[in-house]
Amino acid sequence: MKKTFLLFFVLLLSSKTFSQLKLKVGDKAPKINITDYLQNTPKDKNLEDKYILLEFWATWCTTCLAEVPNLNMMQERFKDRTNLVFISITYESPEKTKKTLERVKFNSIVVSDQTKKALNDFVVENERGGYSIPKTFLIDNKGIVRWIGQPYTLNDIVINKFLKGEEILESDNTVSEMPAPPTFK
Repeated sequence: MKKTFLLFFVLLLSSKTFSQLKLKVGDKAPKINITDYLQNTPKDKNLEDKYILLEFWATWCTTCLAEVPNLNMMQERFKDRTNLVFISITYESPEKTKKTLERVKFNSIVVSDQTKKALNDFVVENERGGYSIPKTFLIDNKGIVRWIGQPYTLNDIVINKFLKGEEILESDNTVSEMPAPPTFK
């Protein structure tokens, strides 16, 4: 009985560990199917051949909202790169999200995925049964995941290497030193 319990525990632990590695750098990104555009809807909704910065966030997530100014400034610095698309995606309802958008300025395309398909495809549940957000993914123009991390470690070095197709090193991930202007109206 003791051995059976131990074997069960090891299998349970290993399955949870492997599930955390669901999507990693170098993997083909799952298809992103966007239907609910809430803000900054692009004229061209085709994401093929685009470089994508995909950020998962929620209205209740204070860390997510605190990162919006940095992402806004980064988008401003890279605005000449028309093939780079910034997408902020939440699983919350459009009604709830729009209330937050009245207070917080997003420069990115803001979308809602109430089906949680994108969230489940990209962001693995953590050990407490929730999702680890904010979480940012850089997906190249061939649909390959090139970087996964927290938005506060995303900086110009990482974005430039991403756009050039260069390897992004762990040492490239540094907290942005630029002060962020307030985003709340």
